[in-house]
Amino acid sequence: MSRTRLVLVALSAVFAFGALTAASASAVTFLLALWLWNGGNVVENLNVLSEGELLLEDVKGGLFGEATDVLCSGILTGWVGPESLDEISDVLELVTLTLISTTLLVEPGLACTNVSGCPEPLVWPEELPWVTEVELVEDAGTFFALLLLPHPGATLLGWEIECMGAGNLTDECLTTERAAQLLLPTTTTLGAEFNEAFRELVGDPGMECSRGGAGTGLVLSDAEATIRHETGGELSVSSEGTEV
Repeated sequence: MSRTRLVLVALSAVFAFGALTAASASAVTFLLALWLWNGGNVVENLNVLSEGELLLEDVKGGLFGEATDVLCSGILTGWVGPESLDEISDVLELVTLTLISTTLLVEPGLACTNVSGCPEPLVWPEELPWVTEVELVEDAGTFFALLLLPHPGATLLGWEIECMGAGNLTDECLTTERAAQLLLPTTTTLGAEFNEAFRELVGDPGMECSRGGAGTGLVLSDAEATIRHETGGELSVSSEGTEV
């Protein structure tokens, strides 16, 4: 793929994975980090946007057990707050800014592109808002993870896909624990990508899908999405004197 792959939640730091992949997933330690805005600690919730494209994959989601791959583009809206917490509250279509329904299978869904096995796909986020937390990967030094966590009262989070051109085939994929993204530095925004090597490093088991089963749901990206404050300024992350 040549672009960032979807929703929901995006990252690739290939230059550093030579050192990271030598460590086992069980050896990785996370430390709480801090959100910064214009170089200072965030003291109240700041509205932020994350936009890009991601690939949603169920490696056994097709009619005959083949992989289904859906490429989506969108905008996630929410906030970053004091200390490490933040939240994703809504999903918007990237061009028209249409607010995607939070009621499953009730339009508007997010219209995506079929890469394989799912003609005319529509996607709905499940269990919004998504509570997220920024943490430092201790073993990696300057690498930060944005961890997606079920919010209080929710069980799991994820999405539902309906393949409109395949007899309205549906597939629900949910996290079994939590999903991790890398955060990458840019000038006034943060870059973010889902990355297979990082997923394996931190022991992310993948998502459980209604069609493919346990561990078959993946979110992938090979280019950066952006995370930025809605009105400008420099958004960054820091932990123990290390800033990204």
